[in-house]
Amino acid sequence: MYIGQLECYEKGSEISKELLDVEVSDSTIYRMTDDIGSQIGPIIDDSETRKEIKAESAEKIYVQCDGSMLLTREEGWKEVKLGRIFKSSSILPQDTNRQWIRESEYVAHLGHHKQFEDLMSQIIDEPYRKKNDQIVFVGDGARWQWSWVEAEYPGAIQVLDFYHAMEHIGKYVMALIKDKKRGDLEVKKIGGILKRKGIDTVMRYLSNIPRSHKAGNEAYEKLSTYIANNRSKMDYPRYIKENLLIGSGAIESAHRTVLQRRLKQSGQRWSKRGMTNMIKLRSAKMSGYWNLVTSIIRKAA
Repeated sequence: MYIGQLECYEKGSEISKELLDVEVSDSTIYRMTDDIGSQIGPIIDDSETRKEIKAESAEKIYVQCDGSMLLTREEGWKEVKLGRIFKSSSILPQDTNRQWIRESEYVAHLGHHKQFEDLMSQIIDEPYRKKNDQIVFVGDGARWQWSWVEAEYPGAIQVLDFYHAMEHIGKYVMALIKDKKRGDLEVKKIGGILKRKGIDTVMRYLSNIPRSHKAGNEAYEKLSTYIANNRSKMDYPRYIKENLLIGSGAIESAHRTVLQRRLKQSGQRWSKRGMTNMIKLRSAKMSGYWNLVTSIIRKAA
C-alpha cells in the first residue's frame, strides 16, 4: 500500500521483492492501492477529519492554490487543483536561499474549481472567523482564485506572486529592449524598485521607456491592464516589511512532491477514477493522515 502510493506498481512489485523478500504482483498492488484510495477520499474530504489549524496571534496562516495538468485516458490532459495551507511557524530555513515547510494541509481535486473551493473552505473558514487578517493568500493571476478569495475572505491579506508579476513586467521590457544582456539588467533593476518603492514607482519608470512602435504601445496597455487588475495585491514593500512570503514557490513545489512525483511518471495515463483515488491517497499521506489509511486496512483485515 505504502509502496503503491509512492512508486509505479511495477516498481513497487520489484521493491517488495528486493527489500522485503515478498512477492506481490503489480496488479495486486494496484488493486489494493486503488481500493484504499477510493475509501480515503470521502474521509480526507470530510471537514471533521482535518485537524483544526491553531496559530498564535503573531503567526500567519498561508493559503496557496494552483493547477497541474495530468494525463487521463478518457479526456486527455485534465487540470488537478492543489491547495496548500501552512503556518508561518512551519517555515524553517534550509540554507541561505531556501526554506523548508515542516507541515502542511493539502487539498487535491480533479474537477470544477467550485468543488475545490468548498473543500478548501472547510479548512480555512474557522481560523478566518477568529482573525481574518491572519490569513494570507499568495497566488498567481488566475481569476477564479482571486474571485473566490475576494468573495469569501475579503479581510484576508492577498499577495500576487512576485515572480509572476515580474514575468509580465519582464516580457514587456524585453519587447522594448532587444539586447538581452541590457534587458536582463533592466528587469533586475525594476524588480528591486518594485520591492523597495512599490508598483506606482515602477509604472512611472516603465512609462518613461521609449515606445517607438505600435506593438510597444499595445504591450504597455496590456501590462497596464494586468497591473490595474492586481494592484491591490502588489504592495511588496509592506509585505517585505511585515516579513510575509511574496512568492508561491510552496505550491509549485507541492505539485512536484504531492502529485507529479507519483502521477506524472514516464508513460503514465490514468483513468479519471484511478487518478482521483490516487490524488486523495497522496494528499492524505502528505498531510500527515496515514494513520487513517492504516485504520482502513486494519478494519478490512
